[in-house]
Amino acid sequence: MLLAMMVLVMTGCANEAANTTYDEPEELTDNEEIANEGQINDDADESEEDEAAGESAPDYEQLKQKVVEQFEMASPTVWGENIDGVVTELNTDDKVVALTFDACDGTPDSYDEELIDFLIEEQIPATLFINAQWIEENREVFTELADNPLFEIANHGYYHKPLSVSGESAYGIMGTENVEDVFDEIYKNQELIKEITNETPQYFRSGTAYYDDVAVDIIEELGLTAVNYNVLGDAGGTFNESQIVQAFGSAQEGSIFLFHMNKPHSDISNGVKEGVQMLREEGYEFVQLGEYDAHF
Repeated sequence: MLLAMMVLVMTGCANEAANTTYDEPEELTDNEEIANEGQINDDADESEEDEAAGESAPDYEQLKQKVVEQFEMASPTVWGENIDGVVTELNTDDKVVALTFDACDGTPDSYDEELIDFLIEEQIPATLFINAQWIEENREVFTELADNPLFEIANHGYYHKPLSVSGESAYGIMGTENVEDVFDEIYKNQELIKEITNETPQYFRSGTAYYDDVAVDIIEELGLTAVNYNVLGDAGGTFNESQIVQAFGSAQEGSIFLFHMNKPHSDISNGVKEGVQMLREEGYEFVQLGEYDAHF
């Protein structure tokens, strides 16, 4: 039943004004809207953003060249969300779940403060996958979140693109076109987060959560782990409260949930409040991904 609702309601993290033709045969998930919302007009600002992200630094260029030389002749064989090398659950019998929240919208009013305040008040740890455009729009908030030990900051890409070395698309959104683009999508945001927080993210989730196998190898080469999910929490903010609670009901030991923290006008906050209480009553505890890194 949940899968049927996913197919019907999914629009993901998208720009609501966009009319997109979906050219992927894969089953729709919340990433449809994630992808559309991540499709931004970056040409005019790209040179300025590159400088801010440290692209011109010698170590950046040297590392990029090394990665390009290592992978430029590799040919991808797999394209999707749940492929080898992408973590979707914690391999544990402990009664724990990991709540992950994507911030994939650089538009104004893209911070669900009520949701985050609830997590803080109830001392619920979580892993936050943050996109560069969201950081730039919400820099002060981002700094506060990064300083809070409840939250583990992870990398959600620079332009919020599907991660491909050959220009594959997901839900009608063109991905990165080559190895160089893959590197920039990962590492520019990695450098931005490190510049602000003095911490280096360990985990990466692409815009749309789609990858090819070569891109996953590049993620690993850069010292990160690709992480998706096995519980669709909010369908990009389109689930109503009861549907979100129903998603919580599918939890099992080691589940990784995907929610969004950039949809303040959705039912996510109310659904998470009810779902967290339900799982607590069932004896579940909440953990950051880093606490169970050895169980990937």
